[in-house]
Formats: sequence, C-alpha cells, structure tokens
Amino acid sequence: MPAQNSIQKHTGRLQLSLGTGDNSVLSMHRETPLGETVLQLAHHRYVLATDDDGRITGIVSARQIFQRLESTNQYEKRRWQVMPLSSLLNVSFTLHDESPTVAARHAAECVAIAEGDHIFGLAIDDDIFLSWQRLEPLLSKALSDPLTGLLNRLAYERRLCEEWSRALRTGMSIGVVVIDLDSFKHINDSFGHTAGDAVLRDVGHELEASMRSYDVVARFGGDEFVALCLGCSAGDITIPVERIQRSVQDIDLAFEGSPLPVTVSIGAAVRHDGFESSDPRELFSAADECMYHAKASPESAWKVELGQGCPGIPEPVRFVCRDGAANELHAVQQ
Repeated sequence: MPAQNSIQKHTGRLQLSLGTGDNSVLSMHRETPLGETVLQLAHHRYVLATDDDGRITGIVSARQIFQRLESTNQYEKRRWQVMPLSSLLNVSFTLHDESPTVAARHAAECVAIAEGDHIFGLAIDDDIFLSWQRLEPLLSKALSDPLTGLLNRLAYERRLCEEWSRALRTGMSIGVVVIDLDSFKHINDSFGHTAGDAVLRDVGHELEASMRSYDVVARFGGDEFVALCLGCSAGDITIPVERIQRSVQDIDLAFEGSPLPVTVSIGAAVRHDGFESSDPRELFSAADECMYHAKASPESAWKVELGQGCPGIPEPVRFVCRDGAANELHAVQQ
C-alpha cells in the first residue's frame, strides 16, 4: 500500500526586496581566487559563481571553501588559496538565452511546496524553484561513479573543458593521465564480478589518495580511470605517474584465499602551450596512445609532453620499484 503523501501546498504572495543587506546572496566571479572569498563568507552558506556577463554559472558552498583552505598540507593550502572559485563547482549551469525564465518583479503569486514542516520549493508562474540544499547532493551523486565514489566521465569531461578555457587565458599547463587495469577481464572471469568490483574500489581509493587535492580523479568507464593534473612544469608529470605506480603496488588484495595481482598501464600527456590551436580531446587521445604503448611494452607507463619546445614524442617513464618487481609483473600481466 502506498505511503501517505506528506507534501503540502500553501498559496501565498512572495514579496521581493531589491535591497542588499547582510543576509543577501553572495555572488562572485567564477575566477575569483578562493583566498579572496574568505572575508566575505562569514554570513553566507553559499556563493553564486558568475561569468564575465554576470550570469550565474554555478553554486559553491562555503563549507567546501573552508575545507580546502584549512588543509593541513601547507603546500596544498597555498595552492588552494590561488585556485579559482569554479574549481569547486560540482555542477555548472548551461545557459541558453532562449530559455524561459520568471521575470523579476516586486511581488509574485506563488505556491509554497512543503514536506511536513519544511519548505521544499516554490512554484511561481510556470516554473518551480527547489531547495538547493536538497538538490545539491542529488546532482553531485549524478556526477559520481556509484562503485568507486570518484567523479564519472561526464564530470571529468566538463572539468577538462573548463580547465582548457582557463589555460587559454592563463597559459597554465594541463596534464591528462589515463590508467588502465591489466588483465581485468581475467580477474572477472576467474574470481567473479564481486572480486572485480573490489579491485576497482581499491584502485579508485588509491588513485584519489595518491593525487593532490586540487587534481581531478575520475572513473572513465569499465576498468579505465583518468586523472587531470594542473600546473605541471616540463618533466613534472612523472611525479604523479610514479605516485600512482607506487600506490597500485601497495594494493594487497585476496579473494577467498587467492591473491589478486593488480597492475596498471599508464599513459600521460601534458600540454604546456598552444591551447588555442589544439583541443582537449586531442590531449586525452595522446594520453590514451601512451597508455597503449605501455600495454605493449615492459614499461608500465609512457608519457608525451607537448609545447615549450618539447619533442612531442612518446617515451617510457622509468619507474624503480621498492622491490624491483612491478614492471616484471606488469609484463607478465599483458
């Protein structure tokens, strides 16, 4: 038997004030450094991120900002100080000039939609305005991979395009790292999908733990992960690649008493300049090509660097393991 409907509707009239007081909504340009937002956040729970035309492109919670700026890692704390507000946008709004909107006016007839004693939203004209506190976790979940908790492909591709647009203005390097599990089908076929899921969860956890907090890690699909590394100087991409290799090496998994060997093939591509004549998809394709070089060679990782006089030729990343065995195991897994 269906549960009793607890939704209530209350007809009323909404009075709008054009004034700005301490409790007004805070809005800032999406490129505002996080360190510059702190002084204005004392009385606000959310910040509206706006574009060059003053249009709203997303909403960031003050809690997210304070979490980043209070990092115990001093290097990452300093980096977060200069990161833009848009780097914390879980959801970006797509703006269409032809989209119908409710016109601003001093007063409007409305219907308050309540669940029990709490307002869930307002119906005005032909539109419904819903509580962001209720919507935010749902939208964030829609952009997350349910198995690993990482961002999903949609969220990663959106963030890559945003960082590419920023690189066009700032010239900051962008690196893409593609991580593909070796012989994952064998794990599923031999131990079952429950074991395969455990491997994916552990690899996702290790990848996230090995990257900097302002980098982006996502599950691209199947047994493939991707990381977005920002601000890499020439040669620096080997640092996160080696961290990933070591974190995967530390995975110690067994299923019903049988060890589950986990190795990965890694491809990395960095663009240092020339963003205006290139495309973010080309950078991913270059990293993907390097990953396939790794699949076909004894070396578990390959990289290519583009721009700043770099040759643009894929080359292996020499990785010295703690036990000297990871590349040999990688070769066996192919």
